[in-house]
This record gives sequence, structure tokens and C-alpha cells, in this order.
Amino acid sequence: MKNIKLYTLLILSIALFYKCDDGLSELNIDPNSAVQVAPETLLSTAQYTFYNALHGTGINSGWGLLMVQYWAENEYTDDSRYNQDITSFGGTWSAMYANVLKELDAAKTLVDAQNVSDAIKNNQKAIIDVMSAQVYAFMTDGFGSVPYTEALGEDTSPAYDSQEVIYKGILETLDNASKSFNTSAPSFNSGELVYNGNVASWIKFTNSLMLRYAMRIVDVDPATANTYINIASANLMDDNSDSGLFVFDSNPARANPMFRNASPLVSNRDDFAVSEYLVQTLEGLGDPRLAEFAKETATGDFVGMPYGLVDNAATALKPSTSRPNDNVRAATAPHVIMSYSEVQFLLAEAYQRGSLTGNAADAYSNGVSASMNYWGINNATAIEAYVTSNPYNAANWKESVGVQKWIAFYMNGFEAWNEWRRLDYPVLAVPADAVIQSIPVKMPYVLAETQTNSASLNAVTSTPANMTTKVWWDVN
Repeated sequence: MKNIKLYTLLILSIALFYKCDDGLSELNIDPNSAVQVAPETLLSTAQYTFYNALHGTGINSGWGLLMVQYWAENEYTDDSRYNQDITSFGGTWSAMYANVLKELDAAKTLVDAQNVSDAIKNNQKAIIDVMSAQVYAFMTDGFGSVPYTEALGEDTSPAYDSQEVIYKGILETLDNASKSFNTSAPSFNSGELVYNGNVASWIKFTNSLMLRYAMRIVDVDPATANTYINIASANLMDDNSDSGLFVFDSNPARANPMFRNASPLVSNRDDFAVSEYLVQTLEGLGDPRLAEFAKETATGDFVGMPYGLVDNAATALKPSTSRPNDNVRAATAPHVIMSYSEVQFLLAEAYQRGSLTGNAADAYSNGVSASMNYWGINNATAIEAYVTSNPYNAANWKESVGVQKWIAFYMNGFEAWNEWRRLDYPVLAVPADAVIQSIPVKMPYVLAETQTNSASLNAVTSTPANMTTKVWWDVN
């Protein structure tokens, strides 16, 4: 029912508001078109557009999954050799501002115009704010400084804000949203596609995001980070059922974008193999998730593609290497926005750092178990044996957390890249045929900004194509 409501809403058009005077204006109204759109319509559109982009070929398989070497290209290998430039992410930049953030902003205005209680309005606006916070986090984590305080104003050349300003704004927004939610009132009756408007779930999700973003800045601004870590810890996800998932539709036109990319019914592409690094790492750990991540070859083995080869070398190995498991590219396979497993790994780190009081090893074990369960591995004895063989190491906790978090983030390439940059684990090698001699730690700015907003862009960088200068929170 949720998907039916979603895609009914998505086909509605956004219309201009009008004011009746002598009644003649009504002659210009098309009776078959919507003249005033409901806020949940814009919310649905924004959620779909945002999560479809995060899970798609541009941001996910063509960037994140390659940057952290889950996958390797088996032909057309430019992206895995870091051959991106200012033409690479123009569509993403435009979509985030014009098609997601502006939709959310308009939805919030429409919420205020409704004839419903203030409690319902506050719940709806809090959900919209949490969505906007995620979008700004994505933009600043990818590019660094981006338009934020002036992003949605009338100025067509908005200033760029520092990542410090943006992060403090994001955390404040999440804190205010968490406090604004009221579980005694509903939110959206339809059109909210993550938790179907469940306010209690949105509170846990909001606090869990707050923990993620606070931990992300803990090395560069520990005071701010610890303030929000403690606020967030009061009400976090409790188990896998609380995880934030965006579930795609079975209709190929609205299915998982990776399904659309690989399906013979749509694009019929076969550009990716699982990487040799992924296969060797999981086999070395005795990790049963490998069979959930990858398909066996015709010989019955898992064979990874060496990462970052030139086209001819990769194409020669293409027939003999393992593809991603069909299940991870199924039509309805969800985008995992945030998981209970991630929350547990964040808590392990918070306990280890002394930001919160708790047992880091137990949280680490919980994180591993939750990830195993998510991937359909439920044998408690086998999971316990795996944790015993790969125990938490307090003396090198970044490696323990970093490697297991990397495994748990499989198929969410962008978040895996964020945490790899922050924790510096697992240790990844630069391919010999790479165009630049280090793994990118930021995305290049986009061509349109160099042409239409050059003064603002030039105030923060003179090298918009640069991918090697670390973002503010990446201090190690």
C-alpha cells in the first residue's frame, strides 16, 4: 500500500498558487490538473529522488563502491582509476539543490498552510528538517564547502559555507527536530516512505543520525561532538527493525537503480565484478557474508577482480571473475539509510573514546551480529565463533571498528567512503594505473558552478577539480 500511495503522489504535478478575483481566472484552470499540491507529494518526490541518487550508478556503484574497493570495473575502468573531473557530478549537484532541497523547503511551507493541529504540523516539519539535514550532510561530505545558509534564497550566486558551519547547523537541526517530535500526534498519513510517518521511529532515526554526524567531527571538534553524542544517546535504534530503509518498487521504472542498470529488461549492463580485495579480505576473516555479497564463478569459487586495471587487462579477466550477488541488485533491494549495526559500531567508538560509558567490545559484537542478521545469517553459535576469531582490539580499535564497519556498509558505498576517510581502515592500496597517486578524499566541484557561481566557488578553492585535499573533519 505504501508504494501505491508513493507513486500515485509522484505523478501529481506541482502547480502555482493562484488568487481568485472576479472568477475569470478559473477559466484558466485545467480541471484534470492539481492546482494545489499536498506537502506529502513533495516529500515523496524528494525522498525518492535523494535515495535513488545515493543508491544509483553515479554516487554508489560509480563512486563509493569503487573508492572503498568493494567492486572493480571489468571494462571502461576510468572511474576505478580516479579519472573523474568537474563534469562528473553536475547532475547530482543540480538534483540535490533544485529537486530535493527546494522540494523539501516548499513542502514545509505547505505544511504550515494546512488545517491540522500544531502537533501534527510540528511532526511533519521535523521529518522534513531531518531529510534536509541528510541532504546537506551528503553534499558537504562529498564536496567540502558548499552553499548552505544562502542555498535556498533568492540569490542566484549563493556563498559557500565552511564544513564546520554546515555540520554545526546539521546537528542543531537534528537536535531541534528530535525535541519537536510529539508521539501523541501523527505526522503524515501517506507519502512518507521511510517509516510511513511513524513518529517514534523517526525520533530514534533522528537521534541515530545525530550520533553519526557528531562522531564524524569528533577528531576536529570534540567539544561539539561530545555534546551531541550525549544528547543523541538517550533514544537510539534498538534492533534491526529500527533501521532506516528506503525500499524500491518492483516496477522496473521505479526499481532499485542497480537493478535497472544490470537488468536485461532495462539497461543490461555488466560493468562490475566484486573486487579481489573484498574476496580475499572476507575469506581471510572466514566471513560467511561473502556468499551474500558475491556470486560464485562457473568453477564454484569466488574470484575477485583486481582493482583499478586498465580496460584491456580487466576485460580479459571479466569472464572468470565473480559478479555481485543477484540479491543485492534485486528490484526491491533497499537502500540502507542507517542501520542498527552502524549505531552499535558508533557506540563502540563512543565507549572507547570515553564520550559515553559502556562496553566497547560488547557494542562491537552487537554491530557484527546485527550485520550478520541483516544479511540473513542467524546462526548465533556461528556468529559468536566469528567474533571470537575476529575479536575487538582496544589497542587498535580503529582497525577493529573500521574493518567490520566497512563490511557492514556493503552496498552503501558513499557512507563506507565517509567512514574509511575518517577511520583510515581498511588499508586500501592505490592501483598502479591510477590517474592520481592517492585515493580521492573529496569529490570534484561541478562545471556549472565554475561558470555561474565562480566568485563564490573561487572564495573556497582555486582548484575545483581537486580530489586530494581532505575535508574539514578528515584530520588523520
